[in-house]
Amino acid sequence: MNKKQWFNKFRKIWEDPKAKYVGILVMIIYFIVYLISINHLFFQEGSFELFVVDNPLSRMFVSRAPYVWEPVAAITFGGGSFFLAPMNLLLGIILGILVGSNIMVAVFAYRYRKTCRINTGYGLLGTLPSMLTGFACCAPTFLIALAPALGSFAVYFISLQPFLIPLSILLMVGSLLWSIKQLPIE
Repeated sequence: MNKKQWFNKFRKIWEDPKAKYVGILVMIIYFIVYLISINHLFFQEGSFELFVVDNPLSRMFVSRAPYVWEPVAAITFGGGSFFLAPMNLLLGIILGILVGSNIMVAVFAYRYRKTCRINTGYGLLGTLPSMLTGFACCAPTFLIALAPALGSFAVYFISLQPFLIPLSILLMVGSLLWSIKQLPIE
């Protein structure tokens, strides 16, 4: 497939209102849950406050865990607090776009499965790699559920955490490209 065919397929998916709205909604929800999971967004009572660290440009790249960077500002508002860490925002946006795009393709494929003879079995598989990204600061989501069954073997997976986010990004990009390629639309 050439670039024009890829673009045309993605444009048709983007023009489908249900696929677009579901995909965007999933992007936003994923991004918010990602920020909550790394404790950069939480809900509490308080008045409006703004705090910026000294020398925020140099602190922006200080990592406190694999793929979790130090916040450079904190904003407290009526119902919550938000820690601003530009690198975490960028990573959350990238992951949200990939998860939402995979969902968008899956919704499109499901809606047109009969008229376009689309196999919908592959669509949601593109979102499974997002489970490797976490929703826990130090372990992927699937480990939380499987830890009792895995026992001490779960510790081995936790040591792989620095490799799981790049792996999940590669898997989601690959799955998205493969899913779009499989669509029999022109």
